[in-house]
Amino acid sequence: MIKKVLWMLVTILTCGLMFTSCSDNDDSNTNSGRTYKLDQKITNRRECHALKTIADDALNLKFRQIVFEYTSVGPDLKTPTRLTGVISMNPAVYNKEVSPRGLMLYNEFTCAKHGERTSQNEIDDIGLYMNKYENLIMVSADLYGWTLTEDKPQAYCCPEITSVETIDAWDAAMQILKDEGYDISGLPTFNVGYSSGGFSALAVQRYCDQKRPDLHWNLTSAGAAPFDINSVYISNITSPTSGYACSFPLVVVAYKETYHMDFDYKDVFVEPLASNIQKWILSKDYGTWEINKLIAGGDETLAKDCPVNLILTPAALDQESPIGKKLAKKFRENSICDKDQNWQPNTKTKYYIMHSAGDKYMDWHVGEEMANYLKGHGCNVETEFGDWGNHVDYGLFQHIGKTILLIEDCMPDKDATREQAIKDAIDKAEEYIKDKVSEMTGISL
Repeated sequence: MIKKVLWMLVTILTCGLMFTSCSDNDDSNTNSGRTYKLDQKITNRRECHALKTIADDALNLKFRQIVFEYTSVGPDLKTPTRLTGVISMNPAVYNKEVSPRGLMLYNEFTCAKHGERTSQNEIDDIGLYMNKYENLIMVSADLYGWTLTEDKPQAYCCPEITSVETIDAWDAAMQILKDEGYDISGLPTFNVGYSSGGFSALAVQRYCDQKRPDLHWNLTSAGAAPFDINSVYISNITSPTSGYACSFPLVVVAYKETYHMDFDYKDVFVEPLASNIQKWILSKDYGTWEINKLIAGGDETLAKDCPVNLILTPAALDQESPIGKKLAKKFRENSICDKDQNWQPNTKTKYYIMHSAGDKYMDWHVGEEMANYLKGHGCNVETEFGDWGNHVDYGLFQHIGKTILLIEDCMPDKDATREQAIKDAIDKAEEYIKDKVSEMTGISL
């Protein structure tokens, strides 16, 4: 298994070696419509190292981060709130030894536990994007409910507040980069996310199309995401088991707390989950798989394929019940590809939507629904729905690898980068062969 993962990682990097939008990034309220100042401030600089546990330092994916604070708004979309974000780049770009080739908005996937956000953790897939050939600068928002506001519920899969806070972080980061002397003018930009991060990426795309036309993404890439929350709800209540028991509870809790929905948790969840929402979820003391195991009564095997009747009440399993109708209505209101919404996606943006057919966290058809919505509105959409195993098996790496290739297609210097990558790959292969010959024969070549 480890060898397969390593081979896939090397393949991704090699493809990247061979391997989005230009915008005016001034920190101005003229186009944003915001009534508050961002007041961005750098709070930390740190070195990160991805994939240490898998690759045992072999890939040496080191990158630098600039952690910053900025002002955005809370879940009511009007109360000024201090939040945090992070700017990531490889050391050569950070030290201004090479120029950045592009700007990426990276929307992080599901987090449930203290200290898991991008500015606090060493996220492995960020390391893959930070390879020396892409030379990207990446921006991520920690979002409400984390770091400075960690005592508050997270607004998980709540599209409007997520988009506002994310774009505020983006604008703050652009100003910081200019103040730090980085030449970012005219660079292509990319909007990327996987899992709930993919939901955020499309939410951001919709927000920019409707309220920030000054921000245009050349590529929006989203993988294995719950674009239509109501469709995910239907698949949850019509399937006998869930491969990721905590996912739907995380959404329900976020929606009740963020939108102040009028229901009791016991209307939706069975015991012991119903009585432990504060302890298991709102406390942020447990990671997602720890929550899965708690829901499954401590049975690790059952946690990977948990019967839905250990999660949801009979009423919640029925969309025609009062609680079922209440949930479905709110989910439809916040779905990205619901047929009744009024969103014309930007047709100048390239879209990549993928979802593994073997995903046990959520059905791949949700990705197909998102792709069909985009295609139905005249967009250029590339899709992949092959079977790359479960949610975080090879599907994640497939998304990263393909995204890197699509990013490279947008780069004006892609031919030179590809040639350098091929040369480096050949040089590394020759070095490997020489080392093996010397090891086996004692002859130095």
